[in-house]
Amino acid sequence: MTEKKITGLFVLLSIFLVYCSLHADGLKFRKYAGEFMEIGVDARAQAMGGAFTAMPGGVTSTYYNPAGMTAISGTQFSFMHTQQMIASVNYDFLAAGYRQADNRIIGISLVRLGIDNIKDSRQAQRIISQSGDWNLDISRITEFNSSDYIFTLSVAQQWRGSWTWGANVKLIRRDLAEFSANGIGMDLGIQKSVLENGLLGASFKNFTTTLISWNTGEKELITPSMHLGGSYLLNIPSWKSSFQPTADAIFRAENRRESATAHLGKFSLDYAAGLEYSYYQIVYLRTGIDEISRLNVGIGIQIPHIRIDYAFSSFDNELGNSHRIGLLVVL
Repeated sequence: MTEKKITGLFVLLSIFLVYCSLHADGLKFRKYAGEFMEIGVDARAQAMGGAFTAMPGGVTSTYYNPAGMTAISGTQFSFMHTQQMIASVNYDFLAAGYRQADNRIIGISLVRLGIDNIKDSRQAQRIISQSGDWNLDISRITEFNSSDYIFTLSVAQQWRGSWTWGANVKLIRRDLAEFSANGIGMDLGIQKSVLENGLLGASFKNFTTTLISWNTGEKELITPSMHLGGSYLLNIPSWKSSFQPTADAIFRAENRRESATAHLGKFSLDYAAGLEYSYYQIVYLRTGIDEISRLNVGIGIQIPHIRIDYAFSSFDNELGNSHRIGLLVVL
């Protein structure tokens, strides 16, 4: 497929999504409706507070900023797994990306967020004893699963030397007991090289608004958000080391007055910042503050064609801590 055909396809899809958002009936913007898509998919990025908009992340950039996929030199595969909420929530990410041409990258990814074997007592009958106590009929208790899937098709391309751009089309599936929903959305991203080793980035997530339609007839719209970021790679040859600080500012149009860091009218503002230290480009130490002011730390080990990453995030004692393991394979 030629460059013009790929660009034209994403333009047509964006027009279609805008049309659906503006002309569908009964749509409602739901605050926090898209939270299941805000968890992050990369152990390296999570250890740096999720501030990855201006990072050349390779295949994992399909989530943070698709323009960052241009860091792929050949073919990359990535896998991440974590358990959260005291191991009750399983979260997995699988992605692949390859360089189709000298300046164009194609990527696909799949995210699954699931809670399995949830007890369902809705059909259990109450048994009233002579003492007035009641219990549930355990034999009528069943189980169900709650799962969210996000399949993403991505493209990224060099543009005018120092610029890169990228785009995602996302297909969403949500299952909750006998209820289900389907959705479609789109992201756009750009990055620009500045100075010698600096990057600026912008990612527009759900920029057409993301439509989710339930089999109950209810429809929801996820509002767009804008992520602005910057990073700089500082090499210290005498130490065989490098430092790479990064920072993001996150703007949302959901009026999150209860949880946001700052407010700009109906818009909310959050921030994230991180730092990665590399020794011989073999050992990586990372830390960062995410958008909910939580400290994250991590480590990475790079060997030929393989990088293994680990990230730790501290939750409240009631929710349990999060441990993420990521694997990146380069061919």
